[in-house]
Amino acid sequence: MSAGVRPGTVATTVGRVIYTELPTVVVTSLLFAVASLPVVSLGAALLALVETWTVVVTRRDSGAPPSERGRARLFVAAFRRHLVAGLPYSLLLSAVAGLTVLYYVVGLAQESALFLLATLTGLYAVVVAAVWCLRAASFRVRADPPLGVRQAVGRAGGTFVDHPSFSVLVAAGVGAVLLAATTVRVAIVLVLPGVLAVVEIVAFEELAGDGAAAVRSTYRRDR
Repeated sequence: MSAGVRPGTVATTVGRVIYTELPTVVVTSLLFAVASLPVVSLGAALLALVETWTVVVTRRDSGAPPSERGRARLFVAAFRRHLVAGLPYSLLLSAVAGLTVLYYVVGLAQESALFLLATLTGLYAVVVAAVWCLRAASFRVRADPPLGVRQAVGRAGGTFVDHPSFSVLVAAGVGAVLLAATTVRVAIVLVLPGVLAVVEIVAFEELAGDGAAAVRSTYRRDR
């Protein structure tokens, strides 16, 4: 594990943020679900989700909208702003997910072990693509001016190379959240996108921001 990176602190901070901001988790998750219904806008919805949660978590004491209505407005404005920039993210995520579903359908129809194995590989690819796109989104929305797709994706990959053990733990956590959500289908719409965004924002703060402990300290004041 890289020096200075504390997975336990990240995990407890994620839990604290989700517990405190549960209404915002639900609101942003529903907005994400609606905004990504046209698959072409999935990337814009992802960027808007990450930008909204970046503001909520990192600017809690310095300008983040305090109400769910204000945060919803923040999401909608970010979504409109990222409609074009989000297209490559839409293409990547929809391609990986679409191929995985195709392998699954063909594997069941033909009772093919090969296609079912490909489905399992595809599920891993879905997790990797989701984690990578979330991290690239973090780099894009925090930069001024915003980074292009190639730069954001490259920097995201750099964090995985620099912190491989922590990155594996984050990916495993994202996979666990995705698996848990599939057992309670309504959770996919109600909380999954918001929870994944919180995981990314806190993890990014631990790697490249003030640290997860600093985030947690702002939420301790509510106790």
